Amino acid sequence: MTPEEVTETMRRCPPQAVEAAIAFQTSRDPALAPAIVLGVIERFAEPAMREKVRSADDSARLFDELAIDSLMMVEIVMTIEQVMQVSAPDEELRTLRTIGDVKKYMDAKIRGIAFVPPKPPVSLSCEAVAAALPMGAAFRFVESARIEGDAASGVLDARAAQPILAAHFPQNPVFPASILMEAVGQLACLYILKSGREEFAAADGKAWFSSADAIRCLKVCRPGDCLTLEVKLLRVHPPLATFSGNVLSGGEKAATIGELTLAFGPMPDSAAPQTVNSPAPCETSS
Repeated sequence: MTPEEVTETMRRCPPQAVEAAIAFQTSRDPALAPAIVLGVIERFAEPAMREKVRSADDSARLFDELAIDSLMMVEIVMTIEQVMQVSAPDEELRTLRTIGDVKKYMDAKIRGIAFVPPKPPVSLSCEAVAAALPMGAAFRFVESARIEGDAASGVLDARAAQPILAAHFPQNPVFPASILMEAVGQLACLYILKSGREEFAAADGKAWFSSADAIRCLKVCRPGDCLTLEVKLLRVHPPLATFSGNVLSGGEKAATIGELTLAFGPMPDSAAPQTVNSPAPCETSS
């Protein structure tokens, strides 16, 4: 394509995306692909979502977070196909769910290598969560969960905390920070046990608390608040997995964990990780 043809095809895309697309015509440099992909997504996104696209990372979900519907996705891919001169069959496109997926897919197409589609998300109902975690209802703080890619989200089950809230500042009940952190830890356990990643094959239905760092409480959480949970896998080196985590109240961050590390797999009591200022390790099993 000539620079003029690229400019016309990429109309209303950010200037940096157009420049990357023009340079790509001669260099075929895969490193230019992310700028082109993000620029095309921004063009077709709803106006109110464009700033969010610009600041999104690779984990941003196209449909849930960026409001990219199936018709928009077709237009996005048709434009990328034309500019980058690749072919994207529909059956492959249906596996793409995040910005990172699209980038990896286009990189594979440019390089002429096989693309390994991401695993479909895993949704865990209340019953599935109860079956995966051994805690009784009185100490199971995840109501439902969704695992996708290297992240998981969930709903905090406030019903389990009611007896605790009744005693924690009875006249002005608030969620203890320790319960919020426990809920995030339980979601991380669910990720280890139910994500299906090969690195966790040795978990054998068990995950153990190891350590937590950089915990911050940003907002008071009270009964009746809509509390949701997030974890993201930062790194895994069996038998340890480290996550970051958030508790959200009404969509705003109420508490964060910079690093939460769990050990997984069977281990003797004498080898179970202990820290001076942390509770004894908790086993979770499916």
